[in-house]
This record gives sequence, structure tokens and C-alpha cells, in this order.
Amino acid sequence: MVRKTASPSALTPDIGLKEARDIARGARRDVANHTAPLKAKTAKIEAHLLNEVRTFEYVAKQWLTFKSAELVSKSIAGFSGALNNHILAAIGKKPVSEIKREHITTIITELRRQRTMAMARRVRTIIRAVLGFAEGRGWVERNVALSNIEELKIRHIVTSNPAIERPSDLGRFLLRLDDCNDGSVATAMRLLVMLPVRPGELVQMRWEDVDLVGADWRYVVSKTKHLDKSKHIVPLPEQALVLLRELSKTRVVDEEGKGWVFVSPVYPGRPINPTSMLKSFQRIWPEYDITAHGFRATYRTIAHEHLGIDPIVLELSLSHRMPGALGAVYARAQLLAQRREAAQQWANYLDQLRQNAARVTADS
Repeated sequence: MVRKTASPSALTPDIGLKEARDIARGARRDVANHTAPLKAKTAKIEAHLLNEVRTFEYVAKQWLTFKSAELVSKSIAGFSGALNNHILAAIGKKPVSEIKREHITTIITELRRQRTMAMARRVRTIIRAVLGFAEGRGWVERNVALSNIEELKIRHIVTSNPAIERPSDLGRFLLRLDDCNDGSVATAMRLLVMLPVRPGELVQMRWEDVDLVGADWRYVVSKTKHLDKSKHIVPLPEQALVLLRELSKTRVVDEEGKGWVFVSPVYPGRPINPTSMLKSFQRIWPEYDITAHGFRATYRTIAHEHLGIDPIVLELSLSHRMPGALGAVYARAQLLAQRREAAQQWANYLDQLRQNAARVTADS
């Protein structure tokens, strides 16, 4: 009787010669080091499992816990927001040892495409810090985010703020804005379209600076307050007064009548964040690339081209410092009467654009 024996290929896994030699070399090394092969294999498995557990998200949480002892809560919240909004969705589940430079450049490139340079810098800083934290503990061989390559360089780029330039588009936007029910944020957005002020200045509006009887708002311009402490006067058209009077019914002020006009619904005692307006604008008009700051450009362009408002009046309304020898003269004169007339003219024109857009929508 002939006994059948299994061929060597039937008893061994399908591996190449090089891999077989590597396995044999590793086994001989384990014997030389007096390490049992089974124990070595177990150690490798444990190392592999630890590698799977040490994802970027896990390490980021460890890093935040480590940093919390030296950072204020606001900074921790800022880091957490950047992680949740821009980083973890892309690389959060990846083991830190498997993160490549390409993963990071993809995140940075997208933020650069969106022109959010400040956030791109913050995201790059956070990724570098988290991977540096991992490197210091031996979880990665090197910090790939430290690579000095073009894709990771973020320069400050001066760009104009995208804005609505056609009256018909502005009318359609105003119709959509009427359907927005974001509380004080919606009111702030309506005023931002109406008043040619900076978003950061609008959200900082305070009741003690608003005169509902005299119909004006006076504040120190944020961009030039280190040069000029005098208050900029913003004439309030009737449409703006209607919105502010409605807000004043529920205003929260101290004993001296001081308080924010646009109180944050999330953080009592603080004003709303300009970013909340930007997000609402983008939600209302996702197909149109606009920014909150861009409405100043909209005002300057349309008010001059379609209403014929004098450029000097427009520049003073925008709180711009006038160049040349006559700049100081115009700054002192302020042309308040002309600016008040222009403010009301602009508010009336916005109402007209809204009505025109409503008619077009009804006829279509």
C-alpha cells in the first residue's frame, strides 16, 4: 500500500521566496535573542492593534487633554472646532503612523481654495502639533506635517470680497433673506445689506450708541481706532429704525441702559459672531459666492452706478479715509445730510428690488 503524502505546497501558505527568507531570518533572530517565536508573534499582533487604536482622532484627544492645563477654555474650544469641522472627517479614523503628507495637503488645499487662509493656518498648526505629540511618544517615526513643501505654505493673499453686483440678483437675494428665521442673526443680516458697515462692527453694535429718535448710530471704527478715536456716524433710514425698534422690545441692558444689540443665543453676555452671518448667507444663496463683507462693495457699486450717489458721499458712508489734500476737509465736514439722504435712498431702492424680484417670481 502506497501512503499518499501531501506536497509541501499544499501545507504551506502561498508566499514568495523573499518573504520566506525574511520569515526565516526573523525566526533565527528571535532564537538568537532568546525570544520565543510565539511571544514575538504575539508582540507583533499587539503592536499592530495599538497602531490601529492610535488614530489621529485618538491622538488629537490626548493632545487636547495634555494642552488643557496651559490653555484657556476659549483656545481649547477653537482647536476642537477646527478639528471637528476641517480635520477629523478627512483623517480622524486613520492611524497616525499611516498619515501621509498627501493627506494633509489635501485638507490645506481645500481651505486655500475656499480662501479661508486664517483657518488653513490654524489647521496646519493643529495637525503639526498633534503629529508632534505622537512623535514625542514614539507613535510615529517622524512628523510629516513639518515638511517644508509648497502645498503646506500658506501666504497671506489679498483678495477682494465676493459680492453681488447686479441689482436683479440683489433683489432675489433679499427675497430669500425674508424667508430666513434665524432670530437676531437674520435681523443683523438685513441691517448689513442696508447699512454699509463692516460685519465685525455691526455685531458689536450697542444700545447706548444707538439713537432711535435722532436716527443715527455712533461708534469708533474698528479698523482705524488706533489712529482716530472720534466716532463714525451712521445715519439710520426708516427701514433700519423699524428693525431696531422691534429688537428694542426684548433688549437686555444693564442699569445704565448699556448692552449688545445682537446678543448671542449661545453665549449670554456676548454679541453674535460675524461667522454666523456668513454661514447664513451661504445657506440662503449657496450658488452665489458672497461674503458678509462683500455687501460694502455691493453698496458702493450699485449705489453709484444705478442711483448716481456721489462717490465722496459713498466713501464717507463706508468710513474710508479720503486721500489727498481734501481728505481732512471731507473728514471734518462728514457730509452728514448728504449721507442721510443717501442712506434712505439706498434703503428705498432695496425695497424696490425686492418687489421687482417678487413680481418676476410670481410671473414665472
